Amino acid sequence: MDAASLHLLARRLRSIAHTATGTTGRRKFAPSDYAVIEDVALHPNSSIRQITDRTAVVQSLVSRIVARYRDEGILITTPDPADARRVLVTVNPDTLDHVFRPRGRTPIAPALTTEFPHLTPAQHRRALKLLDDLSTLLGTTPRNRTGDN
Repeated sequence: MDAASLHLLARRLRSIAHTATGTTGRRKFAPSDYAVIEDVALHPNSSIRQITDRTAVVQSLVSRIVARYRDEGILITTPDPADARRVLVTVNPDTLDHVFRPRGRTPIAPALTTEFPHLTPAQHRRALKLLDDLSTLLGTTPRNRTGDN
């Protein structure tokens, strides 16, 4: 596999994840919005620059997303004690508990079927198994789901 193939695979995996999580619950999030909020949930107290670097979403869009969701109470911003010109962004703990943790537990099988309807049932099962194995191998499977990481 080369880097271009990896980027294409990452885009397809993001699409599956967005289909699985972006269509659950009352609130629908655009992929870039979800990427920013997800990044902040994984990296609390991040600066706009750090979020931009990790998500590859342009800084002006990250700033707009943070401002919008701060105004809605989903994100919390605080002045950076090291540099008062910057803000640090955190996800509101209530939002984590009531919105994102439940979405994170959404099974991906229906989303895989939606995104790749041409897969046979056997291919669908194999893809799910390969994704699960890769997640375990790369250490991205939450510890509470398996006992082997």
